[in-house]
Amino acid sequence: MDITNQQPAIRHSPLATDSEQRKANSEKRTVKKPSKMFTHYYGTMILLLLALLVAAGFIVIKPKIDEYKGVTASIQDVQLQAENEKQYFDSLSRSVGAAQTIDPSVLEKVDLALPREPGIPNLLVQMDQAAKANKVKVASITFSSDDKKATAGQVQGLNMTMTVEAQDYQALKNFLSSLELSLRVIDIQNLSINSFSKNSAVFSLQMKTYYFPASTK
Repeated sequence: MDITNQQPAIRHSPLATDSEQRKANSEKRTVKKPSKMFTHYYGTMILLLLALLVAAGFIVIKPKIDEYKGVTASIQDVQLQAENEKQYFDSLSRSVGAAQTIDPSVLEKVDLALPREPGIPNLLVQMDQAAKANKVKVASITFSSDDKKATAGQVQGLNMTMTVEAQDYQALKNFLSSLELSLRVIDIQNLSINSFSKNSAVFSLQMKTYYFPASTK
C-alpha cells in the first residue's frame, strides 16, 4: 500500500468559524441606512437653494437683457436713420449734378413759367400785350393770394379777376389762347358774360397763376 501521496486532512476549528461569523454580523449591524427624514429635508433645502439661485439670476440678468435689447433697437434706429440720410444726400447730389448740366436759357424759361415771386407787374405787361394783339380791352383786373400763407418750397397760387371787353367771342377766344400759350402758367377757371351788344361783349374771367417762393435760408 502506497502512502506517499496521502496528505493529512485539515480540520477547521468550530470556534474560529463562529468568531468570524459573529464579526461579519456585527459589521452588518454597524452600517445604518440614512434616515428618510434626513434625506427629504436636505433634498428640499437643496431644491429651495437652486430655486433661489435661479430667481436671483433672473432678477439680476433680466434687466441687463432688456437693456441690451433697448440698446440694440436704438442702434438699429440710428443705422436706419443714417442710411435714409445717406440716400437723401446721394439723391440730392445727383439732382444738383443734373441741374448744373441744364442750359441757362432753359432755367430762364422755367423762372418765367413759375417765378419766385407773384410778379404782378410782369403779369400786367403780359395781359396788355395779349389784349392789344387780339383787339381786346381789359377794363379791370384785381389780384388776390390764396388763403394759405406763402411758404418757401411750396407752390403758391395767385388769383386774378378780370373784366374784358371784346368785339365778339372769337376775339376773346384768341385773347385767352394767347394767355395759355405764354410761358407763365395761367389756368382759366371761370368765364361769364356780363353784357352783350351788337358791337361788343363784356366778359368776366376768373383765372389763376402760380409762383414758387424761394427759400430764405
